[in-house]
Amino acid sequence: MTRIIHIVTILALSVAGFSTPLMINSEHPPSLVASFSGWEPVEMLKAENDWWFHEGPGEPGEFLFYYLIDEQLYIDDKHETAERDGKIFSSFSVKEDYPDVLHLPWLRDYFNPVNNTTAYYAVSVKSTDDISVFLVTGHEERELTYLKEFGGRRFYRTRVSGNPCQQYYFRVVVAEETLFLGSNGFGREKVVPFPFEGENIPVEFFDVPEWSKGAVVYQIFPERFHNGNPSNDPPQVQPWEIDPAQANLGSDGFFGGDLEGVIDKLDYLYDLGVDVIYLNPIFESVSSHKYDTTDYLRVDPHFGDDMVLQDLIYYADLDGIGIVLDGVFNHSGVEFWAFQDVVMHEEESEYVDWFFIRSFPIRSFQGMALSYDGWSGYAHMPKLNVLNPGLQEYFAQVVEKYGRMGISGWRLDVAGEVHPDFWSDFFKPMVKSINPEAIIVGELWGDSRAYLREDMFDSVTNYLFRDAVFRYVLRAENSASRFVSMTNYYLANYPPQVLHSLWNLLGSHDTERIYTAARQDLELAKIMVGLQMTFVGSPMIYYGDEVGMVGGGDPDCRRPMTWEEDIWNKELFSFYNQMIDLRRSREELRTGDYEVLLAEESVLIFRRYTEKDSTIVIVNPGSRDIEISSPITGVFRNLWSAKVEEYSLSQTLTISSRSFTVLFND
Repeated sequence: MTRIIHIVTILALSVAGFSTPLMINSEHPPSLVASFSGWEPVEMLKAENDWWFHEGPGEPGEFLFYYLIDEQLYIDDKHETAERDGKIFSSFSVKEDYPDVLHLPWLRDYFNPVNNTTAYYAVSVKSTDDISVFLVTGHEERELTYLKEFGGRRFYRTRVSGNPCQQYYFRVVVAEETLFLGSNGFGREKVVPFPFEGENIPVEFFDVPEWSKGAVVYQIFPERFHNGNPSNDPPQVQPWEIDPAQANLGSDGFFGGDLEGVIDKLDYLYDLGVDVIYLNPIFESVSSHKYDTTDYLRVDPHFGDDMVLQDLIYYADLDGIGIVLDGVFNHSGVEFWAFQDVVMHEEESEYVDWFFIRSFPIRSFQGMALSYDGWSGYAHMPKLNVLNPGLQEYFAQVVEKYGRMGISGWRLDVAGEVHPDFWSDFFKPMVKSINPEAIIVGELWGDSRAYLREDMFDSVTNYLFRDAVFRYVLRAENSASRFVSMTNYYLANYPPQVLHSLWNLLGSHDTERIYTAARQDLELAKIMVGLQMTFVGSPMIYYGDEVGMVGGGDPDCRRPMTWEEDIWNKELFSFYNQMIDLRRSREELRTGDYEVLLAEESVLIFRRYTEKDSTIVIVNPGSRDIEISSPITGVFRNLWSAKVEEYSLSQTLTISSRSFTVLFND
């Protein structure tokens, strides 16, 4: 057996007391034998790439230890050693006067390798400690900057690009005293770097498709977008321009929209500046919304067929536009052929375990499931047992079929209600094996940290952004600081590599339209859209919002797309075009860094920047002008006036009420 040489000791202070975690790299499961565990072998926990760890002691002191691997004893020749009763042990000490600095490199919160060119390094300190921390890699040193406060600890982080996965340690300055934190723990003199190099790291690489970062996404509800082929219309189609008050906008109301209709409007979407089309479900279903699937392997015949879908993917790709499909894997429709087999054959059906059946016969009452589980209890949407091997084999056919057709990814319906093992152990490996550049977006309405990791999703529907914008722009207090705190919550807690790919939506098929939410106030709507187009993430436009369509909640938000330009809100449409053009022309708005320069009363000023360029966004949705001391320095051009002005910290600026201003350097 090869001698184990990588043993990492890390100093930490837990709530319960001192803790000194230990790490080792081994192909075989190791046990830790230590003085603080009464010399009894203790199993270690596994990280990635054959790294193992243990939490260590809970008090200060001098400690001895060794490792047992396949009943052989191992010590670390890089670590301090000590002799006891004629035997040699690895040793370390935890001193009570050491500061409370924690770095746990098996956790992505502390060591976050993105790819071969970028990684993030972080430490956390007790909130009361006044401390400076520097990352040392080779001959370079970088100071860690404040990120967030969580659980009584302050987190500091830095980013390294170029050759990130190399040996490193931290220099810690406390009250003018310098200490070092490395793989041998804390010390005032000797420091041993953490020995992670190349791909020999305790956390897997995790990045999202480069093309998805900062992309403009356009959501289409196919049945209501455009009727490109009346010959495939369902029965009793309603007139496209019917008065919405007289229309049936529900699940059994049809207007004839289809995939050929999307193909017909590709030029419109290209001119608008769309990078990705996200289609609500297109598989066979009896409803207009298609969230109650009958056959996942068949395009709904009222939308077209496989050839039409292939044409859409092909022609969209010619325009540089990707197609993302809506995957409804939490539940099917009651007409799903497998569920109908269960209805017919009951216990004898080979598909009975694809669902959650409580009793037979299959029964429902007033639209609610009685003898089986349905999504939200609805009888027409039986919940699927996604961990069933047979069902997974069927879904493997689904993923492979559409992946081979060339889709750019999946948006996953009610993703938080599906067993996470389905996503991590089956779905993501399956999707990425077909196309590593496909994006996986989960529909989630709240904190999504648990899903944004290497084995789950690349992105989510970022309703947290929508919540922050609505509260800032539409609530009476117009609190800029509240907007910052609400957005900083996820900016600081999500892995930084996913932030530019978050789908920042203002409206969807499940919400009222933004122009309705803004009470058809054009200036407020423009402020909301302006924030969407300049903030960190991928702006997602719900079809028709760009022309000022109105509508309340589901199903009123699902009115047919207005194609009569005479009734468009031309000023709002022009604003969308102008902001998307700006976004496409400015790299910093797509993938640049973000910094808040000022958040006072109703005034928010933030900067998006790269090493070369910078864009300043100035927002005031409030009802009065506000004077501020300028946080801006440099020469910038005003997007609206095209005027070039020099700004300095000595200036007083008046920020007009209900205004949105963009400044950028030439």
